[in-house]
Amino acid sequence: MSIGGLNGMEGGAIVDFGAEFTAPPSQTRSSNSNNNPPAHALRPFGDVEAAIAAIEALDRDLRKFELAVADSLQDHIGLQMAQITDSALARGWEPISFVQKDGFRVYRYKAMR
Repeated sequence: MSIGGLNGMEGGAIVDFGAEFTAPPSQTRSSNSNNNPPAHALRPFGDVEAAIAAIEALDRDLRKFELAVADSLQDHIGLQMAQITDSALARGWEPISFVQKDGFRVYRYKAMR
């Protein structure tokens, strides 16, 4: 099954995930000899409006996708993530899990039944 993702300058997510969610070795600094992040490195959204715009741009037929969100959007009330999740719910996707990374979370969404 094809998994969609959000990749780009303003934020994104890894396109594929399986039973074990891990970043590819090419995304770790230790495997990068010149200490520059690879061109395809995951860049989490740090802006609510940009994350919502990316969700709204997705094809409605997409069954699953992932969204990387910076820890700076994790406010103590949860308002910013509620806005992002509400956008996904309005388009027919529900959250199924998240994975905490260094400085961001990768949220997984799937099409509602």
